[in-house]
Amino acid sequence: MATTPQLRAGEDYKKIFDGKVYLDTLFSQIEVEGFTFTEFRIKTLHNIFSKGTIKGKCLLEIGSGPCIHTVIPAAKWFDEIIMTDFSPSNRDMQEKWLKKDAGAHNWDMYFKYYSKLDGNEANWQQLEATLRPKIKRVLPCDVYKQNPLDPIQLDPVDVICTSACLESACLDKDAYHNAMKNVVTLLKPGGKLILIGVLNCPQYTVGSEVFKCLSISRDEVINTVKANGLDVIELFDDDSSAEEGTTIFNGTVVILAEKK
Repeated sequence: MATTPQLRAGEDYKKIFDGKVYLDTLFSQIEVEGFTFTEFRIKTLHNIFSKGTIKGKCLLEIGSGPCIHTVIPAAKWFDEIIMTDFSPSNRDMQEKWLKKDAGAHNWDMYFKYYSKLDGNEANWQQLEATLRPKIKRVLPCDVYKQNPLDPIQLDPVDVICTSACLESACLDKDAYHNAMKNVVTLLKPGGKLILIGVLNCPQYTVGSEVFKCLSISRDEVINTVKANGLDVIELFDDDSSAEEGTTIFNGTVVILAEKK
């Protein structure tokens, strides 16, 4: 009889989460027939940033994971980009890409995809060259702390981007609300939050490990954003789902909001 896998959470992200396996599993391709999850996020982020109205001195990404793809379209609009994550393995993968180290994930197809959306696919290497020096720091982050970047004290930033972070970090909806509150303290009044939420996801798989996730609905995500002093400007939805094995989710929402 098959055994039920242990659900990982909390400190397991420091001890056993493998950023490279995560990237190899989920970020080795963009276009998958009948599954628009990755394309939707890229096209939505491109839509948000390409207008040139979301810009400023500093963009902070909370819970970047081992990824850089979410900040690619932001590169030319900010002087500084700060990446953060709870997992040392994820931060290590970020640093490898920044330093062009052996073992770094290859993000070329993502730069090409964004450049194609810009109508200039041949210019993808310039987009990469623009982003890399803008990422000034890769910092530890814990959304359970009142200051998620403690002991680092940042001036309030212009934009915060967070993707599939809070639902991965939080074990219940009270914790999710408090984590959102902590994150929003890092945003200046009038600053923008770009939140990518994965919906109705109780767990997901990385290699042989299964990580617990907070199953949360679209309305609950939106209401939590509003309850933490933000006005929703735009909403974007995708209905891609997965119900195979130990990775389960049903839908994605992207929220662009402004801090009051």
